[in-house]
Amino acid sequence: MDVAIRGDRASCLTLQLGAQSWLFAVARGFGTVDGMAAAPATLSRIRVECERRLKSERFRRAIDRPEAAATAMLGVLSRVNGEVFTRSAAHDDYVPAGCSLSATLVVRARAYVLHTGGTAAYLAHGSDLKWLTSDDTLDDGVLPLLSRALGTTSALDVSVTSVGVESGDVVILLAHRVPGELDRRALIAHVEGAGPSEHVLVVRFDDGDRALEEALFSDVIRRRSEPFVRALVAVAGTLLLFVSLSAWAQ
Repeated sequence: MDVAIRGDRASCLTLQLGAQSWLFAVARGFGTVDGMAAAPATLSRIRVECERRLKSERFRRAIDRPEAAATAMLGVLSRVNGEVFTRSAAHDDYVPAGCSLSATLVVRARAYVLHTGGTAAYLAHGSDLKWLTSDDTLDDGVLPLLSRALGTTSALDVSVTSVGVESGDVVILLAHRVPGELDRRALIAHVEGAGPSEHVLVVRFDDGDRALEEALFSDVIRRRSEPFVRALVAVAGTLLLFVSLSAWAQ
């Protein structure tokens, strides 16, 4: 796999869960949770919860099996949803924080898309482009309203879809759903012209299951905070993004 990120890296997540399973996610939130913006706070909790559960042999077995992985991940999201709801001091009549989330759990040749809110996931297969997520926003003429999001209710409310992935396929996760009619070229143009607020995570599948470059980049950021290292990682991620998109366009 090749993975690239553009935009706020704290609002994107890449995590290898098993020998044949990976989690990719993009989030966009409102409000704060324990003093941190909702999107990075939510993704941080998902990472920590996954790492905690990976200590269990039962979870490790489940997350690497296509027939059990989605259910295992729903357990993670349910726990995180409850934490966000509680830690933001939300209740039925007042929701100070919440998070749109589009996550893709890849297990062998299967991808499970878990979604809630106004983020989006697309699959490019050959010349075809497929929407993998619904649009959970309501346009009231002033600001779009979310019909559902992570952490806005005490019960988890997400959709789960499943799709097969093959070598050469590309999954694109975006912080905002692209409006209007969309084809391959239009999506490429949108990604290439994306600004800092449009978080983008691109995953291109190939025949080799080598270590993910993006996971290594994330480790560097966590362990070292020098500005030069951060700049170098950002440049590498951008270059990888364009390589992935160029290969897809061909």
